[in-house]
Order: sequence, then C-alpha cells, then structure tokens
Amino acid sequence: MIKVILQGGLGNQMFEYAAAYALSRRNNMPFALDMSYMDVFGHKSWCRPYELSVFALHQTSLLTHDYHLAIHLLPRIRQWCRRRGWHQLGRYVFEIKDIEQLPICRSMTIFDYCTNYKLFDKYRDDLLLAFSFVEKPNIANADILKEIQTTNSVAVHIRRGDYLNSFNNHVFFHPSEAWYRNAMGEIRRRVDSPRFYFFSDDIQWVREHFADIEDAVYVDINLGKSAYNDMRLMSACKHNIIANSTFSWWAAWLNINPQKIVIAPQKYYRDESSNKKYVEYMIPPNWIKLE
Repeated sequence: MIKVILQGGLGNQMFEYAAAYALSRRNNMPFALDMSYMDVFGHKSWCRPYELSVFALHQTSLLTHDYHLAIHLLPRIRQWCRRRGWHQLGRYVFEIKDIEQLPICRSMTIFDYCTNYKLFDKYRDDLLLAFSFVEKPNIANADILKEIQTTNSVAVHIRRGDYLNSFNNHVFFHPSEAWYRNAMGEIRRRVDSPRFYFFSDDIQWVREHFADIEDAVYVDINLGKSAYNDMRLMSACKHNIIANSTFSWWAAWLNINPQKIVIAPQKYYRDESSNKKYVEYMIPPNWIKLE
C-alpha cells in the first residue's frame, strides 16, 4: 500500500494526495491518507486540519492513523539534520522527470510535500475529477462565478498573512507590488480587455495598494473554512497570476482553459538552490516565469 502522511494547508495536502494517487496507479496498489501528523500536532496553532473533504476525491482512498510514534521522531531527525547543514533533506524526495523512473515497490510511506507536478501530470484527467468540489457555490460565489465565465477574467492571488512573519520572510521570496503590476502589464499585452479578480488573505491591503486598477474586483466573501471557494473561483478564471503559494498554484493547474496564460514568480525561495528545484519541478513549461 502507498501511504502519505498529510501535512500543511490545502494546497500542500493536494500535492500529497496527487503524489499518492499517482504512485498507487504506477504500482497498481491501493493508497491511504494518514492523519497522524494532525493527530499529534493538531493542538498547535500552526498545524492545519484535514482540508481535502471539500473535494470528491477517489472512492478508493482510505484514511489511516498509523504513524503517531514516527511523527514524534521525524521532526527531531530533521532538526538534527539542519544543525549539520542538510537543509534540503526530505524536501524534494521525488526529483524525477517522469513517474516511470521510480521503481515498483511493495509498499511506500511518504512524508514530504511532494511539490513535483511531474509525478502526477499524466493522471491529470483523474485528478481534475478528484479535485472537483463537493458543495455547490453559495449565491454570492455563484454570482462572481457567472461574471468570471463571461469576461476575460484574470485571477490575481496575493499571499501575505504568515508570509510576513520573520521566519517565513527569511525563507520565502515575497513578490512585490511592482511584480504584480508587471504581471498585469504582461496580461494586458496578451489579452483584450482583461478583468482582474483579486484574491488575498489580506484583501484590505490589496484594495489600498491596487485601488487604481481599472475594472478590478476584490473578492472578500470567502473567509476561514470557506476560503477554499477562492480556489474554485480562481480556477474558473480564464488566466492566472499566482503567488509563490501552493494554493494559487493549484488554482492555475485546475484551470481547464486551453488558452490560459499563467504567470508565476521566478522565485519561490530566497535560497537559490531550492529555487532552482522550484522552477524545475513546480513550473510547467507553458507557464510564464516573471522576475
């Protein structure tokens, strides 16, 4: 059996699910989503809960709770490795160009963010069905969805929130206001009469800093547990400007418009070696990388 220990927010959990599904298909065996990390650290403010219940998923996937002891040990092992300078251990376990490069194993347990689209891209159609939303949009979201479908809509995702704390600001690149304006300029050169739909965990900041954008829509109706609706709306837009965020990455990947334009930051991490892997394993060749 293939098992993946879920961790992180919605976007990360989607990468983990997609990797487990692809490996189960590759190895012709069932797969399970393990909740041990959330069981152990669920009382911590930084530990995100299970969020995949908003999707249909595959009926063959199982939920398990089998790694409580390992979860206590693994973070300590990682700390021990970091003290010795092995910062990348475990972050990119699957540095491959095609899933067929992996050997067939009797069983596998994954404890990794699995941020490599090449693992599962060949199963795109299956995953589009798995990541279809269970609940229909409410009236407010349905109204915006109708607008999005009838305009040259461009989703613009601006992540702030926890990216502004001292730890994350040291680790992750933070696209500037100028970067987003350059990205919108690139869209205007390629798309007639674009309409920009802004999504953010700090929408008031976005309103203040992008107030001059003509024909802009600031989506502020999805908060807390309903935030997944932003992904639904972003994926329905014709085009996407994404942050260095797995949340908006998935919105762009789920976008089925064959003529879509996706603009992503050239940088995800401040560390250059990590950033090269991000470009290789997270940015499809038809997406635009912008400095």
